[in-house]
Amino acid sequence: MDIKNRVFDEHEIKKHCCSQTVMHMALEDMGRGEEERRDMIKAMGAFCGGLHERLACGALCGAKAALFLAEEDPARAHDELGPELMAWFKERFGAWNCDELLGGDPERRFELCPVIMADTYLKLYDMLEDIGAV
Repeated sequence: MDIKNRVFDEHEIKKHCCSQTVMHMALEDMGRGEEERRDMIKAMGAFCGGLHERLACGALCGAKAALFLAEEDPARAHDELGPELMAWFKERFGAWNCDELLGGDPERRFELCPVIMADTYLKLYDMLEDIGAV
């Protein structure tokens, strides 16, 4: 299944929000069990819609959380991988928070958020491959 179809399946069919979509795809690709996925997806609901306030992008939060979960060395996750992901996201999309990403128009989420989730997941997947997590 291609990335756009996976995002659609997670977001529209399973009704996962942005942070849950990215995290669930990562957990599946890392081979994590159903129970762990269920509990993590429930917890990631806290980051939906930019912490439910259009603040920090949920797709970015989901990707960063998955990266920290996958990397065994917390210092490397904090000092190298996290900043790499953040810099990539800022360069790619121009901002980190939902309100800025959407230009203040929440209706743009239907157009932009699937693209942000897909592109962010592709970057995350590359990073997970580099650390041997997938």
